[in-house]
Amino acid sequence: MDIECFGLDHGLMEIREVQGNKKEPLFEAPRESFLYLMQSRLHNEGNARISKEETLFEDYIVKPGDTLWKIGVKMFKVDPYQIAKENGIENPDRIFPGQKIRIYKPQPPPAQTVTASWYGKEYHSKPTASGERFDMHQNTVAHKTLPFGTQVRLINPENGRMAIGRVNDRGPFIRGRDIDLSFGLAERLGMVKKGVGKLIMEVL
Repeated sequence: MDIECFGLDHGLMEIREVQGNKKEPLFEAPRESFLYLMQSRLHNEGNARISKEETLFEDYIVKPGDTLWKIGVKMFKVDPYQIAKENGIENPDRIFPGQKIRIYKPQPPPAQTVTASWYGKEYHSKPTASGERFDMHQNTVAHKTLPFGTQVRLINPENGRMAIGRVNDRGPFIRGRDIDLSFGLAERLGMVKKGVGKLIMEVL
């Protein structure tokens, strides 16, 4: 996929996707948001050129009291059974202090367009899937698969507003939607009135 950009009035850029001879408008955004997206894309492409050995894993030395579950879920947010498989550990209950374990880190996807909605007063103070109480005024999001605690940068391409949210819940469970925002986050991004809209999301 190639991208073309065209200057518009009032400081806006039109971003177009180019596939062969077809040019499809993607969205319009303030120039500062466009610059951020381009910097992000260049950063991701630069990271892709760094060797796998430098970026995808970390060697961890097991400490007294460690379990594979604690190392995977609590410390690195990685499936402990995957750690066992990649390190040839036949019995996950038998790891010992001083043992070196190689942890392969899942790489976040590049910035992508998602369909977002929001939820608020009806769920305020109720438990979320992570166990936290939902606070409609905080910058939190519900996502179907991203680990709890993951931070995402969100840009509303219609107005250029940007905010960072933290995953603490699961959802949305309506077909065609990718992410649910707290009321506070939706308000900061200027999409409360619209209800449902497109956002640019980048996992941090």
